[in-house]
Amino acid sequence: MFAGPASGRKETPVPPRRRRSALRLFWRLLLACVQVTLISALLVLIGLVVAYRYYSRDLPDPAQIGRYRPSETGYIYARDGTPLYELVDPQSGRRTVVPFERIPQILADATVAVEDAEFYTNPGIDVRGILRALILNYQAGEVVSGGSTITQQLVRNVLLPPEERTRITFERKLREAILAVEVARRYSKEQILGIYLNEVYYGNQAYGVEAAAQAYFGKHVEDLSPGEATLLAGLPQSPTVLNPLHNLAGAKQRQRTTLDLMVKYGYLSEQKAQEVFAEPLRFVAAETDLTAPHFVFYVRRLLEERYGPDVLHRGGLRVVTTLDPSWQAEAERIARQWVREGGPGYAPLRERHATNAGVVMLTPDAQIIAMVGSVDYNDLAIDGQVNVTLAPRQPGSALKPIVYAAALQRGWTPATIIWDTPVTYPAGDSTVYAPRNYDNAFHGPQRLRMALANSLNIPAIRALEYIGVDTFVALAHRLGITTLNDPERYGLPLALGAGEVTLLDLTGAYNTFRNGGHYRPPVAILKVTNARGEVLETASDAPGRQVLGEHGEQIAYLITDILSDNEARHFMFGPNNVMELGDGRSVAAKTGTSNEWRDSWAVGYTPDLTLGVWVGNNDNAPMQEVAGSNGAGVIWRALMERYHQGRPILTFERPAGISEATICADTGALASADCPHPVMERFIAGTEPRTSDITLLTVAVAGNGSCLAASYTPREQVRQVTFVAYPAPYRAWAVANGIAQPPQQYCPPPDALPGREGGSIARIAQPVDGTVVRGPQVYVRGTAAGVYALEIGNGRDPGSGWRTIARGAAMTDGILGIWSTGTSTPGEYTLRLRVTTPEGILLEHRAIVRLEPVTP
Repeated sequence: MFAGPASGRKETPVPPRRRRSALRLFWRLLLACVQVTLISALLVLIGLVVAYRYYSRDLPDPAQIGRYRPSETGYIYARDGTPLYELVDPQSGRRTVVPFERIPQILADATVAVEDAEFYTNPGIDVRGILRALILNYQAGEVVSGGSTITQQLVRNVLLPPEERTRITFERKLREAILAVEVARRYSKEQILGIYLNEVYYGNQAYGVEAAAQAYFGKHVEDLSPGEATLLAGLPQSPTVLNPLHNLAGAKQRQRTTLDLMVKYGYLSEQKAQEVFAEPLRFVAAETDLTAPHFVFYVRRLLEERYGPDVLHRGGLRVVTTLDPSWQAEAERIARQWVREGGPGYAPLRERHATNAGVVMLTPDAQIIAMVGSVDYNDLAIDGQVNVTLAPRQPGSALKPIVYAAALQRGWTPATIIWDTPVTYPAGDSTVYAPRNYDNAFHGPQRLRMALANSLNIPAIRALEYIGVDTFVALAHRLGITTLNDPERYGLPLALGAGEVTLLDLTGAYNTFRNGGHYRPPVAILKVTNARGEVLETASDAPGRQVLGEHGEQIAYLITDILSDNEARHFMFGPNNVMELGDGRSVAAKTGTSNEWRDSWAVGYTPDLTLGVWVGNNDNAPMQEVAGSNGAGVIWRALMERYHQGRPILTFERPAGISEATICADTGALASADCPHPVMERFIAGTEPRTSDITLLTVAVAGNGSCLAASYTPREQVRQVTFVAYPAPYRAWAVANGIAQPPQQYCPPPDALPGREGGSIARIAQPVDGTVVRGPQVYVRGTAAGVYALEIGNGRDPGSGWRTIARGAAMTDGILGIWSTGTSTPGEYTLRLRVTTPEGILLEHRAIVRLEPVTP
């Protein structure tokens, strides 16, 4: 048995030799671990040194930061080779280096907050950001995140060669990090931030904060307000997209992000950030005498998006555009003339508070030969430097062709009847939406052709209700509309232009109808070559994809046919309206007017040209009753007529798959021989109406002809009348429009009187109304010119409590029946005689009597 210490026995001590052996073993293991650790650390160090030497063997000298880099100037040309614009290297023409002391502190703080919050503490690289980027890259299987600091951005843009900057590789990131650490070691944070703020790109050809301050606000950087400084600080993330001259909403949203980060990192209080964000901004740009400046800057933006600012300004690009200088000049002249001087019979548009206009001219293959972004680029009073052809505006009725094209896709035809009658829809805010027409009238049943040609609003709303907003928006996007991205915000008023589109997009959509439903995006660039003569891109001559579906060419033709139907639109617009050209050539056109006269549109095309015009004010101020027809329309027609002067008259080519049928204009059905208004209509083959619904009907009438003659009608009053009989849903409209319809009711008896509507056909002669009757039997005498029923009921209005006394055939002045009163209590009773004539007409006569007991 084991005996513990309590037993009094002592433990056997460990021999000294064994204890020394265990201690030596421990020290040997510890020494081995230390050796392994040192060797591992040495190997890691050697690996780092080798990697550093390998990746830094040909790194640029960090001292090169800030040095001038030579560049090659590029040029933009018109289609005929006329120089339009010089792509100046911003470092030699649009970059001014300023000392760090001149840069407002709020601009420096905002830049650090939004670009590199740990700039003042990191060693040139953000270790945590790199680790986060490594994880994301590992998960994606490729480089998708970089975690770049301000220092890394600086070395990338200044030290790395252009061809390496855009590479998304681990090697480039490692070289960039090595340079960033070296730069951070050699330069102070103030120096690095100062160089960065003088080098970074802010869009609008502005490199560095001084150039940006001048480009956007026309002032030196030290004079920037807090609002201006914080707006600029957010631009380097995406300077082309966030350019406030083109995308103020995006730039302001980025400013909000910048201010939120400044609050987060303690640079500003929440209240101060709100004050800075609310500060009004006024953008100013230097005057220029450029040819087609809006078009040139549009092309420059396209190049910048495709090739980046470095290649754009230093790559020696040669860019041939689609612009035709002569038509650009003519479009500018005509637009400016009508706004400022007016034309024959028209006062200047500016007298009705319209200060600006935009024009887009497209060839059939979608080449932009003219783009007028304002009537005066240098007029700051009208914000002339804003390109209104790219600005989203409400197009009014100019969207309706897209609505009806979608309806044609869904099975409607140009003959489909749409009712132009009052209608209301819940608006979702306890109100109702009640659309009205331009003339505040309702026009009854309208064929689709008439509804579109005359721009009737209610049929357009009904058409959009039929196809659905989502279907419409999807088609608009396929036609090249890049806006309308929140259809739930618009609802049915979208049919009347409640959403915003750009003039360039809408003109391109109309060009798609002109091209049989084949969409080609508007083209501004024909060819781009670099300094070595290598072709970087050329305009495609492909016909474009069909966006209107299986019968796209036929649908596009029908829309064109309706928009060019002068006779159809005379109903609302009258002859010689602005959508007709003086030489009588075919032209498909549509005008549009937004609510409160804020936008005036005219868009249309011939076989030669598609032209879009907008008139309004850049600040969205309402005009004085300037509609599409008397605003943009007059510029549109003047330029259309000028363009087609001396050109041969062409007609729109009809594709295969179009048929014709004679229909009844009032109902849209196949016209019979009895149709009073037959017209020829065009259809997608196979969709023509197959039946007629209007007939000639001859009936016998009497009186004033509004009722049918009956068997009791005196022969001398009966006459035969032939009517054009419409289907039941159309009869009230036909009568309201002077087209008499066959009567539906029979004439009353000729001797009928109020209270005696039965006249001599149904007459109770005895007892007469108001008689007192006594006795067990009451004999009822009278006349019934047909099968009759004699009934009795309690009181003056028995309701449904009638009891039949007698039935019989026709009788003249005889006993119709006997009322046995034995079970009846004294009081008032109503006798009712009901007679059915041979035609089935039911006539009646009533007599109220009082039953009293027999006096003894």
